[in-house]
Amino acid sequence: MSHVPPPSPWPLIVGVGLTILPFGVVSLLGGFKAAGWPLLANPSVGLLAMLLGFAIFAVGLMGWSHQIIVEKRLSHDPVAQQKDLQLFVLLFLVGELAAFGAVFGYIFHRNYYDPSFGPPHIEGFHFGGALVAIATFLLLSSSITCEFAHHAIEHGRYQLGRWLLIGTIALGTVFLGFQGYEWGEFIQRGFYPMNIPSGGASSFAASFYTGTGFHGLHVAIGLVMLCMVWFRLETGGFRSGRTFALTAASWYWHFVDIVWVLLFITIYVLS
Repeated sequence: MSHVPPPSPWPLIVGVGLTILPFGVVSLLGGFKAAGWPLLANPSVGLLAMLLGFAIFAVGLMGWSHQIIVEKRLSHDPVAQQKDLQLFVLLFLVGELAAFGAVFGYIFHRNYYDPSFGPPHIEGFHFGGALVAIATFLLLSSSITCEFAHHAIEHGRYQLGRWLLIGTIALGTVFLGFQGYEWGEFIQRGFYPMNIPSGGASSFAASFYTGTGFHGLHVAIGLVMLCMVWFRLETGGFRSGRTFALTAASWYWHFVDIVWVLLFITIYVLS
């Protein structure tokens, strides 16, 4: 018997937030100037749309999570429910993979048909340098600590799982810090998401910032999920044997790490 959840408005609300958010980002970066849309090209409108989209997305995500938690407590068949929720996570990750696949497809298409596609020749601009290598090592290390934390908590070794979980969160946070520093260095050297001085768009810059920025967003979401797992662990939420939140966060984090390896090879090595 399958567990059938009740109708919910939260997925629609999350979708609305994710629809408004990218419009705000593109407007803030000046993406609508060339299209001749003065209202959307206004930076203030772009900032407002970005904040509004993020707020709607965050509220929708919290409401959706709350409904799942409440529903889990009312379920008469927790085993079937756990399996259905895990299937939902797998289907969600397939959708995320399709979104990243569009980025990869664009990069490979441009790389094949456009000989000029690639990193700009800027002094001090080196892809695949020590900074990116260290960040990649830290993120892969966090995947290992996450897996050990998952295993430890499921086997009742909560103290070990707690410290491994904290280590995973710390490594992921440092990775985001490295990425923010890298973006700052690139922009300071003239590598903009949009080619501001000439008013045109750089296809490689667009693909670079889209791919790494989209991945950075997923890392941030993964950190929120891991923090929620840590909070549930501290409050004894996993002692009942219901570890779906732990499984979902662990799978999501591994997915984020695998995508970064593919991005690293595609952008920093092959381009």
